[in-house]
Amino acid sequence: MACLNIFKKMKYLTLILLMITTLGCSHYIINDAGYVRPPKNYKFSYRNQVQNLVSNEQIDTTAVYYLNNCNIYRTSDEYKYRDHYIRFYANGKFKIQGVKEFPKIEDVNNINLGIVGYYKLKGNVIKMQIYSDIEAGSDQLEFGLIDEDKNLILLSDNPRSTFGIGYSESGIKRKIQNQNIMNPKRYKKVKIEKMTYNEPNW
Repeated sequence: MACLNIFKKMKYLTLILLMITTLGCSHYIINDAGYVRPPKNYKFSYRNQVQNLVSNEQIDTTAVYYLNNCNIYRTSDEYKYRDHYIRFYANGKFKIQGVKEFPKIEDVNNINLGIVGYYKLKGNVIKMQIYSDIEAGSDQLEFGLIDEDKNLILLSDNPRSTFGIGYSESGIKRKIQNQNIMNPKRYKKVKIEKMTYNEPNW
């Protein structure tokens, strides 16, 4: 009888622990195109902080930002999707998609392809919150600069982890100069014809 009571208590304790661990997770969903999306109740912290773009001077919503790593990574099938592009929208949203080659216009225009997030822009400094399947659904941070050629340079480190540089433009520039071939990531701005606008659904 005592063993039965202990078993019941352990069973309830296990259920309670399971409920606690699952309540903290966002439980991402996979859309029909096979890409990770946040659940409807997920709240990006950047969502209420973004400002609509009024021009394409800094971030160009009529272009894609393309990262071509073919000469670095293409040694095996493991890295066949290392190229990717980012499409920014004027309302603070963006999508990023891995590709084998330069993106096709139908993929660029399709809001269901790629992983998604929000971005904030202050001068030349950009901060991006990217939703992924890490920890059953969470957002990750990347940050960087729009350079003098209007291309995008991104770092994935926490900017406050190294000497507290924060998000100052000069601090980010110093960090970029000290990086290796894998980090930072340098995206070239490429104008795309026939880009259409569909309201992002995240």
